[in-house]
Amino acid sequence: MKILKSSVLAISLLALSYGCNDKEFLNVQPTGALSDDQLNTAANIEKQVIATYSQLGNDVYRAPYTSLWPYGNVRAGDAYKGGNGTADVDAFHFYETFTFNRLDVGNTDELWFLIYIGISRANDALRRLETVDAAAMPNKAIRQGEMRFLRGHFYFMLKELFKRVPYIDEKVPTAEYATVSNVALTNDELWTKIADDFRFAVANLPDAQPEIGRANKSAAQAYLAKTLLFQAYVQSDNNAVTSVDQAKLQEVVSLTNQVIASGKYSLHADFATNFLTAGDNGVESVFAIQFSRNDGTPKAAPTAATV
Repeated sequence: MKILKSSVLAISLLALSYGCNDKEFLNVQPTGALSDDQLNTAANIEKQVIATYSQLGNDVYRAPYTSLWPYGNVRAGDAYKGGNGTADVDAFHFYETFTFNRLDVGNTDELWFLIYIGISRANDALRRLETVDAAAMPNKAIRQGEMRFLRGHFYFMLKELFKRVPYIDEKVPTAEYATVSNVALTNDELWTKIADDFRFAVANLPDAQPEIGRANKSAAQAYLAKTLLFQAYVQSDNNAVTSVDQAKLQEVVSLTNQVIASGKYSLHADFATNFLTAGDNGVESVFAIQFSRNDGTPKAAPTAATV
C-alpha cells in the first residue's frame, strides 16, 4: 500500500513538473485584446484606416498641428501669442522670443508624439492591408493610397518643423524603433521618402471619392507638388540654399497644371469665403479635415488637413 501511494505521488509530481515546465497554462488571451487574425479582416482594416484619418484632428490647443500658427506665424513675427499672459502656454512665448526654445520643452515634445501617433496608425493599417487579398477587399489599393497619403502628410509636417526626423515605415519592426536615427537619411533623402508616398497615392487614388474627406488623386498631386517645391531648393546642413533643382520645379508646374485641368477647383469670388461655414469643402478646398457629429464619441471625431 505504501509502495502504491509513493507511485501515485511520484506520477503526480512528474505531471505537475511537466505542466510547470511547459508553461502553456500561462498563455492566456488578455481580456479585451484582439489578435492579428481577428483584426486582419477587410471590415476591421477599414476601421484602422478611419482611425488614421481621425488622428488628423486629434491635436490639442497646447500642441496644435491642424494649424501650425505657433511654429510659423508667431515665430515669424506676424502674429502675437495672445492668451492670459506669457505664462499661458508659455512654450508659444518661447517660440515668439526665441528663448528657452528646446526640443525637450513639453509642448514641442507632445507635438512630436502626436504626429508620430498618426504615422503609427498609417503604418499599422498598411501592414494589415498587406495581409488581405484584393478579392476580399476590392478597394485595397485605394486604401493603401490613402494611408500613404496620410503618412506623407504627417511626415511633411515633421519635416517642416524639425528638418531631420527618424523615418519609420510599415516594414520597420517595432523592436527596432529606438535604433532609428534622425540622421539616418539626408535632408534630400527624407524629402524623397515623403514624395514617394505621394507618388504612390497619385498612382492608386481615384479622381473622386464617394465620401467627402477621403484623399483623391488631385489631393495627392497637389501635395506631391508642394513636397517637390520644398525639395527643389537644395539646402546645406546649415539651411543655406546651395542649388535649385530645375527638373523638380518643372514637375511642380506639371502637377499643379493637372490639378487645375481637373476642373474641380477654382478661386472663390471673395477670399473670405474660405473662412466661413458656407465655404466648407468649397472650390478652393483640395483636401480638408472632416469632423463627425453625434457618433457616440465624447468629442467630434475627425474623419479626414488642408493642402
